[in-house]
Amino acid sequence: MNHLLFNFFAAALAFAAIPDVSHADSASDFYKDKSIRLIISGESGGTYDTDGRLVAKHIAKHIPGNPRIIPENMLGASGRVAANYLYNAAPKDGTVVAILQQSVALGQALGESGIQYDAARFNWLGSPVRPDETLVVWHTTGVKSIEDAKKKEVIIGATSPTGMNYLYPKLANELLGTKFKIVTGYPGGSPIILALERGEVEGRGSNPWSDWKARKPDWVKDKKIVPLMQMSLFKHPDLPDVPLMVDLAPNETARAVFELVTITGELGRPFLTSPDVPADRVKALRDAFDATMKDPEFLAEAARTQKEIHPIHWKEMDELVKRVLHAPKEAKDLLKTVLKPAK
Repeated sequence: MNHLLFNFFAAALAFAAIPDVSHADSASDFYKDKSIRLIISGESGGTYDTDGRLVAKHIAKHIPGNPRIIPENMLGASGRVAANYLYNAAPKDGTVVAILQQSVALGQALGESGIQYDAARFNWLGSPVRPDETLVVWHTTGVKSIEDAKKKEVIIGATSPTGMNYLYPKLANELLGTKFKIVTGYPGGSPIILALERGEVEGRGSNPWSDWKARKPDWVKDKKIVPLMQMSLFKHPDLPDVPLMVDLAPNETARAVFELVTITGELGRPFLTSPDVPADRVKALRDAFDATMKDPEFLAEAARTQKEIHPIHWKEMDELVKRVLHAPKEAKDLLKTVLKPAK
């Protein structure tokens, strides 16, 4: 009897030691011979587009079943159109992934009209970067600091009043006293850069410093663009003397607002999939994203294009989204007041 019990427990322990591959097999069976659409909520050539397509090129080999990844751009309302689509219309089976604008959670927190999603219910996958956002002006303006911008009007190009490239200079005007004249209506970041070259505008309200280095290295080297402030949690190593937005706050209430928008910016270039996707497929996508961030071929291509990879894990992203959604009421109320269109 003892011998039989010993054999029984030995067999049970051996069985328990076998890795559970059922989830991986299930995801592999599902994704085999399928395609995944990658919805990119930014214009062609912008950072959302280039980041999205770079990840798309390498992630498939890390997803069980090796599905094809098909990128497509879906523009509108600073990512809200794509977010609404992902939440309501896209299949909830893991065959649609998106890279959304970092401000989609903030839009919900502020009660924007037209939002038909709950950012807390999205299945976040991660971000390949932590954008070192900067507000820059053209060198011929003569403006070299936020103090200078309080004395002279500078024309800033922006997409829409819901985008971060509008939000940052608008906050600076209202809470710091700058004189930025914000011109909206540009379809994306690339047209704003073109407008800057042509002299139509004199600055851009938001763009990662690393992207300026990659796309316009001569502008950086020749100091044709002048960074006035950084909208991130930490300073870029290249810009030790350029102040962080939060450090410019004149009082604690303003600081709370600046912290809220800074956390929003910290979301980077967020990848996610719809709510209600089966757990095994969400895990497969998250594991694949993590593996891609360590993939030598992915990192080598990023280095060739001067893309600075600083990944954000999905758990941290989930926490950042919750911090935005549950930000202090006084900060959200002040931010809504600041962003309210003038009558």
